[in-house]
Amino acid sequence: MRKLLFIFSPVLLALVIISCGTQTRVVSTWRTPHISVTAMSKVLVLGMMEDREAKDYIEKTMVRDMAAEGITAMTGTSEFGPRGFGNLTQEKVNKKLTDEGYSSIIIVCLTDKDKQINYTPGSAYYSPYGPAYYGYYGRYRSTYDNIYSPGYFTTSTTYVLDADLYSLPDDKLIYSAQTRSYDPANSRDLAQSFSEEIINDLAKNGIIKK
Repeated sequence: MRKLLFIFSPVLLALVIISCGTQTRVVSTWRTPHISVTAMSKVLVLGMMEDREAKDYIEKTMVRDMAAEGITAMTGTSEFGPRGFGNLTQEKVNKKLTDEGYSSIIIVCLTDKDKQINYTPGSAYYSPYGPAYYGYYGRYRSTYDNIYSPGYFTTSTTYVLDADLYSLPDDKLIYSAQTRSYDPANSRDLAQSFSEEIINDLAKNGIIKK
């Protein structure tokens, strides 16, 4: 039986990777056994990250996606300004949230960001027997291509975000999830991918009714 020799083009490989887009996955999730039916009647979305643009996109995208599910939600920035309520006492924050009729608050934190630089050789040689099986020229050719074909560097970035949902006014943690996002193109891409996964996971856990 004839064995096939595969040579992968670096350009083709890069196009395949790009076409995949951002991938966000929920890697862990927890919910309390008992959640009030009114827990999601009005939600405050609060982003916690140094990047102001990323914070705004996370908050606004989740508010938009919750609205699409019939949930009233507001951004933490619109209620407390860009720096949140770090300078307010808990009593003042509680009063404002109660006066505004919030039933829950979801806090989204960027807990880790890992960037890696990888080098890919200019050609990739695959054979079930190895290049030496195809004679001296096959062995020489594969090694030649690996040495003299230009390779390329790629940068991959992984973002780890936590989402914690607290019921109000009793301040009880009712849901918690952690996600990993791989190579978002920008802050908007990260926010959209993250929000979609969290909304779907909230529905999967019966917290949002779809």
